[in-house]
Amino acid sequence: MPDLGFRKNVMGPQPIAERTATPPEMLEAANRFLQLLAEADADGLCAMTVEQTRDEVSRLAEAVRQAGPYNENRIVASARTNRHYWIKAELKASGAKPFLVQLRLGEHDGRWKIWETMNLTDARSAWTR
Repeated sequence: MPDLGFRKNVMGPQPIAERTATPPEMLEAANRFLQLLAEADADGLCAMTVEQTRDEVSRLAEAVRQAGPYNENRIVASARTNRHYWIKAELKASGAKPFLVQLRLGEHDGRWKIWETMNLTDARSAWTR
């Protein structure tokens, strides 16, 4: 790469960190959340979230209820930022439009909780296909 004259900003090669294993407890919590979401169980979903996210999760459960019953879910992608994990998931059912959702999970009081959710079903973004 050519030198553009900004030598004080050049840091050189950066070490690549070791891969971190995805905690199985986090995946269990994500799968449990997706199962409750497919059932549109707002009370069960709210029990898995931090307090400031409960209204958002209730709206998400209502959107799933209106879209139709879902019987299948899968995790499409995951990413990690420090100790929080981002999950993109899809709910499916025959005859119903696939429902896409994004979750942010993190530990809270020794348990994996949902910190943020986003309905990606009708959104156009880099996360949608």
